This record gives sequence, structure tokens and C-alpha cells, in this order.
Amino acid sequence: MTGPREKTSVGQISLIVAVQLALLAAWELLARSGALGISVPALSRVLQVYAQPRFAALLYRSAMATGKSALTGLLIGIVIGIVTAMVAHLLRPLRPGLDRLAVTINAIPAVALGPIFILMVSRELTPSLLATIPVSFLIYIAVSSGLRTASTGLGRMMTTFGAGKVKRLFYLEIPSALPSFLGGVKVSMTAAMIGAIVGEWFGAPTGLGIVILNTMQNFEIPLMWAAVLLVAGLALTGYGIAHLLERLVTRRFA
Repeated sequence: MTGPREKTSVGQISLIVAVQLALLAAWELLARSGALGISVPALSRVLQVYAQPRFAALLYRSAMATGKSALTGLLIGIVIGIVTAMVAHLLRPLRPGLDRLAVTINAIPAVALGPIFILMVSRELTPSLLATIPVSFLIYIAVSSGLRTASTGLGRMMTTFGAGKVKRLFYLEIPSALPSFLGGVKVSMTAAMIGAIVGEWFGAPTGLGIVILNTMQNFEIPLMWAAVLLVAGLALTGYGIAHLLERLVTRRFA
């Protein structure tokens, strides 16, 4: 028998799909009527790009390169964010300094960091590094706030039975922080993709960012929009996977 929660989930998904289909239909109709100008082609013209072997091969290679850069930046950022948050949590005197350092680094515009990374490492690694910075900040904030949501009463009880900081961290605080951490991962998916795209604009050999930049300059509008849709698709796929994991973990630890 279907429960109220499952019915609500199905209803929400149906509503989201219906809204998206309506937006796509509106895009097609408005573009065909000319109301959106020459810079926004009809959706059908954009989809035709994927059917052309030359463009399909280009977009596939570019999507793989961008996805790899974003995924690398995501994984590195997650590790940095988790480790930094745990250090700040276990060594409380360091927390204010780490908070300010994280905010300062995240506040530096990517366009200012791009040239520095190119000189320090290479054009190939710059997209991954620019994806790492916002991810590490978001994960640091999510994990830090999640660790502080652990039950104070349970923490005191564990201390009474001889549990130290490390035991409380692994048996109480980390499980309590998992939902917050996965929420941070969801948001980080988009941040990693944006960082990778911006990093590719600094001269990466391949990637969707390069395709978008070149097609914009050459006024190849349908191909540009095809690349933009691929970026959105990659980001939404990552978001959906993180959302599914978040729901599974929330049910497990609820």
C-alpha cells in the first residue's frame, strides 16, 4: 500500500516534469515566432545539432573533459572541506581563523585566480582547481554546521562513559552531520560545473567552456545552445544523484 510520503514524492516529481515540459514547449513556440530574437534558436534546431555526427563527436569529447574536471574538483573539494571542518571542530581555537580563511579564499573572483593557476600549474589543471575552491567552501560550511547539530545530551552521556573527542566525532557527530554534508554536495555539483567552465575559458585544450566561447564568437548559435544544454544536463544529473543519496541517508539515520 502506498504511503502518504510516496504519494507526495510522486506528485512533486510529476509537477516538476510538467513544468519543465511546459517551459520547453514555450521556448519552442516563442523562438519560432521570433519573439526571442536571433540569439535564441528554437529547441528543435538545437536538438538537431546532436544528430549531426561531427558536432555530436565534438560535444561528447568536450562533455567528457568538462565532466572530468568538475568531478576532480568536486572530489578534491569534498576532501579539503571535510578535513578542514573536522580540524576546526576538534581544535576549537583554530575555528575563527579557518572560518575567515575559507571566506577570504572563496571571495576571490575566479577570473582573478585563473591566470595565477595557469602560471602555477597548467591550463589543463586550472578548471579542476577553480572547481575545487567553491566546493571546499560549501562542504566546509555544511560539515561544520552539521557537526554542531549532534545531540548535546548524547555527547555528555558518551563523555560520562569515557568517550573522548575522537570517539564522539565518529560515533555521534559524523552521523549527525551526514544529511547536512549531502545537502552541501548537492549545491556543490553546480558550483563545480561553473568552476570548471570558467577555468576552461583560460585556454584549456578542450571542454564545453571552450565550445561555448568559440561558438559565441563565431555566432554558431544552435551549437552554443547545445553545449549549454549539456552543461545543464551534467549539473542536473549530479544534483539528482546527490539528492537520491541524501534521501537514502536521511531515511537511514532518521
